[in-house]
Amino acid sequence: MPVATGTKVMKSELLEKEWYIESPWGRIALIAWGDCFDPPVLLCHGQVDSAACFRPLVKLLPRNYYYIAMELPGNGKSDPVPPGLMMSAYEILYAIKTVADHFRWESFIYIAHSLGTLLGKLYSLTFPGRISRIIDLDPTAAYYTVAPEQMPAWYKHYFTSYFDKYKKFISPKENAPKYTYEKAFSMMKKNRGLTDEATKTALERILEPAGKGLVRFTFDQRAKLITLPPLPPSYLKVLYTSIRTPTLSILAEDSIQDGAYKMADFVFVEDCERQYSVKRVPGNHDVHVSYPERIAPHIVEFLLKCNDLS
Repeated sequence: MPVATGTKVMKSELLEKEWYIESPWGRIALIAWGDCFDPPVLLCHGQVDSAACFRPLVKLLPRNYYYIAMELPGNGKSDPVPPGLMMSAYEILYAIKTVADHFRWESFIYIAHSLGTLLGKLYSLTFPGRISRIIDLDPTAAYYTVAPEQMPAWYKHYFTSYFDKYKKFISPKENAPKYTYEKAFSMMKKNRGLTDEATKTALERILEPAGKGLVRFTFDQRAKLITLPPLPPSYLKVLYTSIRTPTLSILAEDSIQDGAYKMADFVFVEDCERQYSVKRVPGNHDVHVSYPERIAPHIVEFLLKCNDLS
């Protein structure tokens, strides 16, 4: 059901448009919904995902915004970065800059999930004032911390393991394992804890036919190992609480129980001074795909509140 609000909502299917823009390394794939003359909202997915996973949520959001979901390098239908290079949050952050600069946005609203929320934090700090409002969907990656004694494990996880699996990471997608669609469906559903409908959505832009009735995943293998910055907990708090952009953080209860935020307790503390609010919703890390109706009312309320304050 559409979200009932005092503003226009998507009571019927919007025309969905898909296209590409150019970046220094190749094409960035986009999916858009709405009227391009309305205020822009950029949506950025998490690790090994696609823009399609925002479709269920966007259907429930106000109609008076222009929604553009981007696909990070090597994800969905976006081109990968050149072979052999490692991928870190700092490199793929440039994809967001490329999209914002392409549309010449002076400011835009940013909605992101998981890894995308970390990129939003880095973008806000690097290009202050460009993002007008932030909506974080279970921002587990954004609150990843590394204490000094954890540095050996951090290096081993990202750098040693990368070069140990170097041949796999540079191998073309044609060498990827092949599965029946049913097997790929079962793997995706189990790994991400999705509903059947959400699993279909998640697979939509990351599978291709591989011959003889089989399919293969098309995402860049390096997308599984995006290097996250090794920020100590105390510095992470100072850094993030310096962001004054109005922010809504929506946390999934399963992630909380799994300890995703145990080194960043400040994520639970609302702060009127820096216009930071937080909501907790039942579900797992991908609750925005499987149960968008649990997420949408909080986003609508936040957008309306920000409109009232502006």
